[in-house]
Amino acid sequence: MGTGYKIKICGIKDLATLELCVDLQVDFVGLNFSPRSPRCITAEIAENLLQLRKRDGFPKLVFLFFENSVSEIQNLNTRFQPDLVQLIRGDRFLTKELWDNLTEKKSLLPAIRIQEKVVSDADLEPKSDLVILDSYNKNLGGGTGHSFPWEYVTSVKRPFLLAGGITPENVKTALETVHPYGIDVASGVETGGKKDPKKIQELVQNVRTL
Repeated sequence: MGTGYKIKICGIKDLATLELCVDLQVDFVGLNFSPRSPRCITAEIAENLLQLRKRDGFPKLVFLFFENSVSEIQNLNTRFQPDLVQLIRGDRFLTKELWDNLTEKKSLLPAIRIQEKVVSDADLEPKSDLVILDSYNKNLGGGTGHSFPWEYVTSVKRPFLLAGGITPENVKTALETVHPYGIDVASGVETGGKKDPKKIQELVQNVRTL
């Protein structure tokens, strides 16, 4: 397994991609329910995908929400019981009550969109065991394909997944520059807006042979 960097593949929409991620033993898989995202899926699609969840070695399951209603988030979480719920700090639809409740249950995976150098880990949701540090786009919760200046987070000590513009080509540089807990990739393993199995395999190989 090489260096042990964790790998999250986000925005999975089809069984073949999810099956590949299970076979490659990635650490996290993300299903996206945000109406703002081209990777948005329905509960029915999620149900079909999650027939694979009974397989041995199934990755930690993350549900991503951005500008969803609180009731929709709660209903989907109750129905499918994901391991982690990815919410984006600054989402205008979120309530403090929901954020705090998920934090207390240790099921919140907060995503923070970085716009300037991080000077204190205390700003990065210290009550959560893990955070995602992503690039900023006002209208999107992530998956933009754009990176932020990595030097903004080189002094961060707490565990985080680096997101934003990670590809098979730049992942080694990203890991060697930032030394995160792991990476979170969506558009970087896509071709024409669809998950590309060759890119997923290449990314995983590049991370594990570091």
